[in-house]
Amino acid sequence: MILKSARRLHKQAGRLQAPEHWHDLAQGRWWQRALGQWLAQEDPIVFGEYMLTLSGLEVPWPDTRVKAKYHIYPGAEADVKAELTALPIQQDTMDWVVLPFVLEYSDDPHQVLREADRALRNDGHMLVVMNNPYGLHSLARLWPRWRQRAPWQSRLFTPARVLDWLSLLNYKVLHAGYFGYAVPWPSRHGRSPKGERVLKHLPFLAAGYAMIVQKCEWPMTLVRDVRFQQAATKNNVVVPAGRVQP
Repeated sequence: MILKSARRLHKQAGRLQAPEHWHDLAQGRWWQRALGQWLAQEDPIVFGEYMLTLSGLEVPWPDTRVKAKYHIYPGAEADVKAELTALPIQQDTMDWVVLPFVLEYSDDPHQVLREADRALRNDGHMLVVMNNPYGLHSLARLWPRWRQRAPWQSRLFTPARVLDWLSLLNYKVLHAGYFGYAVPWPSRHGRSPKGERVLKHLPFLAAGYAMIVQKCEWPMTLVRDVRFQQAATKNNVVVPAGRVQP
């Protein structure tokens, strides 16, 4: 019932408005801290020349050694305003592509991933952050008023489904797991989400899911087998050109 209402709401809205700041999400600061804690726990090695974020959200990296960071998305505050399905980026130029709460708000998430893959260098890395549809906080979709707010007005993609998309693009999973062991329901009084003690024993009910994957693509040059050579003559006799054994 919850999945059906989310799909119907997406069709009615036509196009969902992706969050451009953490405060656009209910309990946004909590989401940001929870993601930062997961990144600090996984401790990924983040280095390279360029990092591209397809959102206005600032990812709380614990340690980054990237020289230049750019934000490209349709919002007015982007470094470059563009559609995510047609990035104005040259092929094989980015060391990192970051998608925080992006796929759920896209009309064509497959094309977004293809564009991110096109911009990413060989052996480059991608971070995908998404709302966990199995989380307890997804019950907020039952309330019409809350269903109009982020992240509950977005589409629902399971982690297994997104990982399947990435495997088709030949990506290797380096880090993956749940984060946000609480229930971030809206609060008028600014109360922090509760339920951390319980959800730590049931991680699949956590609020979010994140994964860091690496692009696996290597250039390949075929080497001709020495047993098969093109020979025009053999023993001073003209023979047909082609693959002949010496």
